[in-house]
Amino acid sequence: MLDYKDYYMLSLLSHSYQPLSVDDLSRMVGVSRRSIYYSLNKINDFLESHDIPKIENHRDEGLSLFDDTKSFFKYDMHQDLSEVYVYTQKERIAIEIVLFLINQKQLGIIDFEELFLVSRNTVLSDMKELRKEIIRFHLTLEYDNGNGYYIAGSPIRTRSVLLYIYSSYTYLFKINRFDLYDEELVDTVLMKFKEIEEALSVSYVIETKETLAKMLATVKKNTLNPIIFQEEDKKILEESLEFMIVKQFFSDLFDVEEIHYITLHLMGLRVHTSHELESQDDAYIKKLVNFMVKRFKDLTLIDLQDEQVLCEGLYFHMKSALIRYKYGIIYENELKEDLKEQYKAIYQISERIAKEMEDMIGHPINENDIAYMAMHFGAHLKRERSELTFPKVLLVCLNGVATSKMLRKELEFLLEHIEIIDAVSLDEVEVYADQVDYIITTIPLDLKDYEQKTIFVSPLLTSIDRDRLYKIFNNVHQGMEFEVLKKNIVEKLEKNYSHELAKDVWHIIEKEFQKKSNKLQFVRGKDQPMLNEVITEDKILFKDHVKDYKEAIYESGKPLLDEGIIEERYLEKVISNIHEMGPYIVVAPNIAISHARPEDGVHELGMSMLMLNEAVNFSEDKDRYVKLVVTLAAPDEESHLKALGQLSELFMNSMEEIMNCKTKDDVLKLINQYSI
Repeated sequence: MLDYKDYYMLSLLSHSYQPLSVDDLSRMVGVSRRSIYYSLNKINDFLESHDIPKIENHRDEGLSLFDDTKSFFKYDMHQDLSEVYVYTQKERIAIEIVLFLINQKQLGIIDFEELFLVSRNTVLSDMKELRKEIIRFHLTLEYDNGNGYYIAGSPIRTRSVLLYIYSSYTYLFKINRFDLYDEELVDTVLMKFKEIEEALSVSYVIETKETLAKMLATVKKNTLNPIIFQEEDKKILEESLEFMIVKQFFSDLFDVEEIHYITLHLMGLRVHTSHELESQDDAYIKKLVNFMVKRFKDLTLIDLQDEQVLCEGLYFHMKSALIRYKYGIIYENELKEDLKEQYKAIYQISERIAKEMEDMIGHPINENDIAYMAMHFGAHLKRERSELTFPKVLLVCLNGVATSKMLRKELEFLLEHIEIIDAVSLDEVEVYADQVDYIITTIPLDLKDYEQKTIFVSPLLTSIDRDRLYKIFNNVHQGMEFEVLKKNIVEKLEKNYSHELAKDVWHIIEKEFQKKSNKLQFVRGKDQPMLNEVITEDKILFKDHVKDYKEAIYESGKPLLDEGIIEERYLEKVISNIHEMGPYIVVAPNIAISHARPEDGVHELGMSMLMLNEAVNFSEDKDRYVKLVVTLAAPDEESHLKALGQLSELFMNSMEEIMNCKTKDDVLKLINQYSI
């Protein structure tokens, strides 16, 4: 049976005048590529069973429906969705929140029983989880005896949660089943956004425009209370170019309070380039950034070099993010899914840091910002891996700052071996052209002198663009890497041997490189094994007691030492560090993660675990008692992140269970639960 998302995908394909790719559908429906493929298979099975032509797949273009298939679905596909789609609890709660916010009267249990065809207990369970969800936005679920439930809170918080839900559950609200907004008004607002883009010579992310258009249409249809801005913010808004343009295009539709609100959103979409609308609390922002970096180091056990560069990037991101959090602006990150895929373990760690930060800033941090955090951390780790001078690249874009920013982020994600020096307009190209190795442009350049270094791409990179760029710049990097290596070897040979002997030795080395060159693979990132691949049965030890923490460290690391994964000096370094810095390896009550730097004697990735019946104190002057010691050996700054993230999840959620384990099988059973 087809469900809600399946019908919505069919609707998109039915109304599209050109093929839609799987990535297009993933973005528009708001689900993963895997979910799209699953739905496509279901739809095709359904079509085949009704003798209707299946979805057509055009190579390198995308998916479309035959006319016969479109005709079959000519009737309103949305009418019967209530009968075919079973909502998950999260989806029900999202819809319940929206309905609470737009209704002028309280809603009761029976309203949701009838809407979702579920039991009273199910709705009561929803209300319990709903309370937890909205408290993040400083809203409360209240009950008026005899009348029902309602959500209480300020207009800012109300709109913040409404926008968050519209953005997070795009696929639920693209089909206007609950009559939340006037669809004609949504189309009108989108048309006006297009006119504003032309007037300002910018380009906003399509998903962000659609979400905001639905939000505004919902506000108007349901007469939600306006946001009353602080005077200093109102003054900044009214002095902006956006305010004049918004007032010109929207004054016939909305009151001045909503003109301020729309202006704020449009300024928020370019806030990364504007210093007009930024938080002035510099010390507070620096405190947040220091917290983020410290927690990242604590959770990854990575001793970051050149922290200042990382802090600066996070500082400017948070400087603009705080104003968005304050007024509930959702800034759509088009690279979110790619970044989550590229930096899987780092994203998971960033997600945990974001959750901890929410209490500090008093606002939820959504996936878009978490992806940006992961990008900053991931890019910094990549920068630390090499001291090579990478090719300098200039970006040339026509569609304004928004487009160049997204292109820049996509290129930085795709290519780790380049340095983007700037993004400029057509008029500025010749000023920079001689200073760069390559020019990547989204518009044709009529500059013969720079023809050889110019690469033309689409504003939104196609798969062909990505493949071509990846090949060009990885080949460049490989050549640079080989030349640097050659230079270093030749210099050392000539320093110790005669010129002729050095020359002969180098020729032998060069031939060996040539033989192996077809087998070389330059991979983007290290393999990251799961926890159960690293901590195996032979890496788990049980012991009644040890005489002191030094013996605990040696006993915990013994399986790694016996296998040659670490050298004895690695364990000596841990003990030396404790003498210098105190019990830094005690990460939680009863838990220690013994670790030092890769250069202190690590040969490959490994983890081992010592379970003690009697706790041992890791400090001479404080109570730092430990019963579980994990020895972590990380040969680099990435390969251990997935396993360590899973271990952290285990400690966070199953501390009591792990401390009560009596056998290796008990431990392995828990480890397997978190190795997914």
